[in-house]
Amino acid sequence: FKALKGVGVRLALDDFGTGYSSLGYLRNAPFDKIKIDQSFVKGAAEPGNRNAAIIKAIVTLADTLGMETTAEGVEVQDEIDLLRDLGCSHIQGYVYGRPVRAEEALRQLGAENGTATASGFKVSRAPRTKMLRSARIMMGGVRGDVRIRDISTSGAMLEGLRIDGNPDGIEMQIELLEDQMTAARVRWARDGKAGIEFDEAFSLESLNQGHASRIRRAG
Repeated sequence: FKALKGVGVRLALDDFGTGYSSLGYLRNAPFDKIKIDQSFVKGAAEPGNRNAAIIKAIVTLADTLGMETTAEGVEVQDEIDLLRDLGCSHIQGYVYGRPVRAEEALRQLGAENGTATASGFKVSRAPRTKMLRSARIMMGGVRGDVRIRDISTSGAMLEGLRIDGNPDGIEMQIELLEDQMTAARVRWARDGKAGIEFDEAFSLESLNQGHASRIRRAG
């Protein structure tokens, strides 16, 4: 460790709080940064979740030892706000996009004037169910067709929906059940994909029942 530090290498303790990343390493090795495991980040912004208190304790420990902190696995924008409030110095996760080559990262940063823009869901979502099915939508008086890639009781991710300008808050309706439109709002849109939030909680059980009913009629 001393040899690496001597040539300017910075050291980070990965997945802190799980497995082999323990307090003992902080006592014996000259780390510059603690990386908070994603298991503590997921759900931290949800009401009643204790992960936020654990993250705060880790950040306080790192500050006392003169170390930076990186929160791993950040996927929704309310987690960014929470981690800022807790004093975490860096974040890492799909909320800013999937891994890309250096050339593509530089191109994206150039298009955003050097600033990375969060593109994930704004709030933590209920557990998702993956699927691939077509659905009709109505937005701004115009009908269209999209593909549902995943869905939860609170929203869904769609493919085939392109929106110019700021998409946040655009009202729409989507046919989740046959001949029944569900009211929703667009929360983000990028590269032909969009995240929508339902105005009211949607029953996934009714979706399964509707699918079974169509199969019986077809038979």
